Amino acid sequence: MKNTNKKLSYEIKENAKIMLAEGRSYNIISKTLNISKGSINKISKEIDNLEQLRTNKKEEIIKTLWEKVRVALSHIDIKKLKNSSAYQLMTIAAIGVDKAQLLGGEATGILEIKTEKELDRELKELQVAERELQEAWARAEKKRVEVEKVSSEKDEKLS
Repeated sequence: MKNTNKKLSYEIKENAKIMLAEGRSYNIISKTLNISKGSINKISKEIDNLEQLRTNKKEEIIKTLWEKVRVALSHIDIKKLKNSSAYQLMTIAAIGVDKAQLLGGEATGILEIKTEKELDRELKELQVAERELQEAWARAEKKRVEVEKVSSEKDEKLS
């Protein structure tokens, strides 16, 4: 049942203003604060510059997210990287970065977290590929020298 008091408390009005600034819908505000949509509409008209208020609130949220990302990252060390808690901290940091970038209108990317074992496997694969490439390069160089030698011999015979 909606609050039917004609005068809303200062606290309810301020909470409604905050929720409006956050871009919450009238339905959500109405249900959360137990006030009518008409009251919400009146409160929204009391706000001088709702868009500026929303922008300020958005910037405040972005700042808070970046602070949380920095705190999460500051708790990660080599020892924790080997434990699941580091994985959780990295996940928190990645989510925080993603949300802050989205709110800031920046492009976001997928952050992939790999275990030390996965990284070791990938390193070994890259080392094998590098060795194979070096061997192929050596064979190609040997073939080039042979071709140059044959070509040089043909040139000498023709001369």
